[in-house]
Amino acid sequence: MKLWLPLALSLFLFAGCTATNQAPAPYKPTTYNISSNAKKGVAINQKSTATYPGSEITPSETLPPSAPIVIDSTISSTTLAMATPTPSTSVEPTSDQPFEPVIAAPMPKPLNDDSTMIKIAVLVPQKTIKKYAITSVNSVISYLLYKNYYFDLNVFNSGDEKEESIAKALSDIQAGGYHYIIAPVTAEGANIIASRVTDTLVFIPTLHSSNVRSSGANIIFGGIDYDQQIALLAGKANERVGTFEDGSGLSYQLNALVKKNSNRVVYEKRVESPKANFRQMFKGNGSLNNASLYLNTQLVTSSLIASQLRANDIHPYTLLSTQVNYNPLLLTLTQYEDRDQMYIANSIQKAPAALEEINTMFGHDIVYDWVNYSTSIGADYLCQQFFNGTIQRTFKETITGNQVVYNTSLYQPGRNEFIRGN
Repeated sequence: MKLWLPLALSLFLFAGCTATNQAPAPYKPTTYNISSNAKKGVAINQKSTATYPGSEITPSETLPPSAPIVIDSTISSTTLAMATPTPSTSVEPTSDQPFEPVIAAPMPKPLNDDSTMIKIAVLVPQKTIKKYAITSVNSVISYLLYKNYYFDLNVFNSGDEKEESIAKALSDIQAGGYHYIIAPVTAEGANIIASRVTDTLVFIPTLHSSNVRSSGANIIFGGIDYDQQIALLAGKANERVGTFEDGSGLSYQLNALVKKNSNRVVYEKRVESPKANFRQMFKGNGSLNNASLYLNTQLVTSSLIASQLRANDIHPYTLLSTQVNYNPLLLTLTQYEDRDQMYIANSIQKAPAALEEINTMFGHDIVYDWVNYSTSIGADYLCQQFFNGTIQRTFKETITGNQVVYNTSLYQPGRNEFIRGN
């Protein structure tokens, strides 16, 4: 037994060492599998779930040398055929059409030249008229550019309307040899100009002739006729009239005109600030119901009055206002229900679209701003005088008794625009 055990172990070891080894399998490179060919449960040797065309490795081929290829990039036709013609169709080359450039119409030749240049002086008391010191000047420039005139425009800023300041500006204008003067001033400045200028044509866009004590035939006024506007608004009022004013000189003037055109004013209220306590003012004030209320206040205050009346359940017969509140901001500061019974007098007419656009480029408008509109009328009138009446005026407003006569109409502030009323 002791001999069999070592013998068996020796035979076992000998058989394991002399076993025949199989030849190794040839090397097969790893390839990416397409996800649609992968079998469930089989490990996929890839980092992506899909391959792309051309990812297989192909042996490179050596191409014989060849002559360089020349590509003719010349286009012999204005039409490119994008499809191969079939036996039943054919592509006929189109004939080349000569290019005809479109020449823009030349600008009209100015009616004057350097030797006959229009010389206009703009006198502005900047501290008094504030923003109109700039917009009135730009309105004149816009008109002259629109008409394509040769012009010499100079601005003389008097600062204020003291007599010595106005006199100094007028002396400088006279020394410069200017033909015409446009002066957006108040009544104080207008009276000084009227007493000192007699031989130069002056246009004052900011005042109506009724606001000045006296003036010569050489001074033309372009201000709004508020008397005419109030008289037109009075036609929409009933027998019970109320007024709101803000303490300014203009509101005082408008209140006086309301009393002139109305037999019975049952309510008068001064609102000096938009921060006034409107709830206390209107709460339980039934006397305002069915009354015709004139808003002789500035835009923000007028908008608050209109909205607070409705908020306090007060229903007036109508709301009436002059040119002061002819402003598109009224449409956004109030709700439609606040103004559905409102009428506003307006004296601004439609100007040429090109002229409106030029004014817009200067950052202001002649569509809603009556001072800029009046200034444009003044420039138009002075230019016609310069050409001795040989040119047609752009604006249709007539000038009677040294005053621009406006065609005033009533408008209602609709939902998105002002609508001309009856």
